[in-house]
Amino acid sequence: MAAFMSGLTGQIGLIPHPGSWIAKAICWFTKSDVFHVVIALDDKTCIGAQPNGVTITPMSAWPTAIWSRFPLTEAQAKGCADWARAREHRPYNFVADAIIGIECRTGVRFPRWITRHFSSDATYECAELADAALTLGAGIQVFTDGRDFGLVYPGSFQQLFKDRGWWPPQ
Repeated sequence: MAAFMSGLTGQIGLIPHPGSWIAKAICWFTKSDVFHVVIALDDKTCIGAQPNGVTITPMSAWPTAIWSRFPLTEAQAKGCADWARAREHRPYNFVADAIIGIECRTGVRFPRWITRHFSSDATYECAELADAALTLGAGIQVFTDGRDFGLVYPGSFQQLFKDRGWWPPQ
């Protein structure tokens, strides 16, 4: 029987309460209360894709984070964290943000060949990194609607948290 991980390693953190105009714009474009997603590397540090690239930050940088409660085994938690850590310093996926914003606000869907082209291991936006780390690092596919990693956005995780009873925060 697999041992389940205690602590935050491999869990996904949603960051609500935007302060900056960029964070407010993300929430407006995506019709979400969440503007950022991070992955816990351990109980003190996390990683997320930000405009300056995939960056490791202390947990204290995100005091309002709401954390997932996936029942991860130790291997899954380590796999998720290690997969994400290996992407440190990758550039930010600004094109995915533009595609997501247009799709969320207008309902217009881009052809799959376009979205697939911008969902690669070369660049990441924050939710894309988290989804890929869970799927490819931990072997847990949380979004089963067939979308590419690059079309997952913070509001996608917020809806997932709602569906699992993790949102609104208690």
